[in-house]
Amino acid sequence: MERSTAILLALLAYLLGLAALGWAAHRRTTDARGFYLGGRTLGPWVTALAANASSSSAWSLLGASGFAYLHGLAALWLLPGCVGGFLLNWFVVAPRLRRDTGAAVTLTEYLAGPPGAAWQRPLAWTASLLTLASLLTYVAAQVQAAGAAFEHAFATGAVTGVLLGASVTVAYTLAGGYLAASITDTLQGLLMVLVAVVVPAAAVLHLADAGGFWQHVGAIDAPGYHDVFGGRSGAAAAAFAFGLCGIGLGYPGQPHAVNKYMGMAPTASMTVARTVGISWAVLLYTGMLLLGWAVRAAWQLPPRQHEDALFEASRQLFPPLVDGLVLAAVLAAIMSTVDSQLLVCASSVTHDLGFARGDQRRQLRLARTTVLAIGVGATIAALLLPKNVFDNVLFAWAALGSGFGPLLLVRLCRGPVAPRWALASMLTGAGLAIAGFYVPLLAPGFADRVLSWLLALALALLGSRRR
Repeated sequence: MERSTAILLALLAYLLGLAALGWAAHRRTTDARGFYLGGRTLGPWVTALAANASSSSAWSLLGASGFAYLHGLAALWLLPGCVGGFLLNWFVVAPRLRRDTGAAVTLTEYLAGPPGAAWQRPLAWTASLLTLASLLTYVAAQVQAAGAAFEHAFATGAVTGVLLGASVTVAYTLAGGYLAASITDTLQGLLMVLVAVVVPAAAVLHLADAGGFWQHVGAIDAPGYHDVFGGRSGAAAAAFAFGLCGIGLGYPGQPHAVNKYMGMAPTASMTVARTVGISWAVLLYTGMLLLGWAVRAAWQLPPRQHEDALFEASRQLFPPLVDGLVLAAVLAAIMSTVDSQLLVCASSVTHDLGFARGDQRRQLRLARTTVLAIGVGATIAALLLPKNVFDNVLFAWAALGSGFGPLLLVRLCRGPVAPRWALASMLTGAGLAIAGFYVPLLAPGFADRVLSWLLALALALLGSRRR
């Protein structure tokens, strides 16, 4: 059997399984609230795996391993950043948000308040426009990763992969909404962590048999590769470390992930969900760092293709059928994030902006139309944006993280925030994150992921009052 045929068979089996799950969820989705939150029926395992898979996109598999491949030991700062973000979400955000959500269907509604509340309209419009703009870029980056996956598998142009990956994801999100996304995200989360354990373990063992993993990594001849600061010193080194650790600050502000906590059943065990979620994160990110270093030590990728480290290891170490499952895991990472992001965009247009409020059936039709429109727009953007999954994701991540995260944390931990201060926090956090991305201070990631977040937090605290 040819390699491309074996990969195609493995991939088709996986996609057919997703389609079956999406259809099963479709039969249980009859109104807009079910489309957005699945009736608040998620158990601890589904919540944990769906929330983690939604917040851990192709960036987690391709971007993180590619960053380790390119920058060496400096990538270690991703661990406290990413795992720390999961700790923040599972110990602070998840239990409080599940308890305090009330009748709110979306994160925007929770932050802005119900219709008629003071300043509700400007808060809802600001949050919705920020969500739509950021997630359009985020979805486009995921679709780019799909193109890279299909290039690896079938030696075709990226356009084919972009179109196929986008089509499959939009199709099953249209079918079942939140419930389909959550059920399929659970399967995809399991596949992602399986690949994050098996592929790095095989790569490390491959080097161990050839004389030792760390000996080979230590022999890599690249400036700053074996320095945790990447050859930086002083303020630049500190800003670099804070910038990568600052990725964790963005986790509470990702609406496509935190809405999984809103859909968690009131009786589901938070302890079980927390244990599953954090263990998953440690395995995934540790595995991707080890993989990036192993690939750099064992094989040389072409320039500017460092984000293909996972594909190269899979091609070198596994038979075609297993290589097909690795490709499926990358698509799982993409789709588990994109489906949730498309739902958030749909809820922003139909629920938060009120274009179909009141009529549940009409709202459901408009939600599905929005999913299709955003999917098409993101696919076009994916063909136009520069191909760099790591940077494109972190751009949207920082805007959402600083725009929503500080305000949400203050709202959950201290109580209501005066509307004008809430709006100032949102605009300052998102605006400075976007500006800091284009004009970095000291080191990339510091101004957009740390400084913007801290300033937004200060404004939210100033406007808060204790319960």
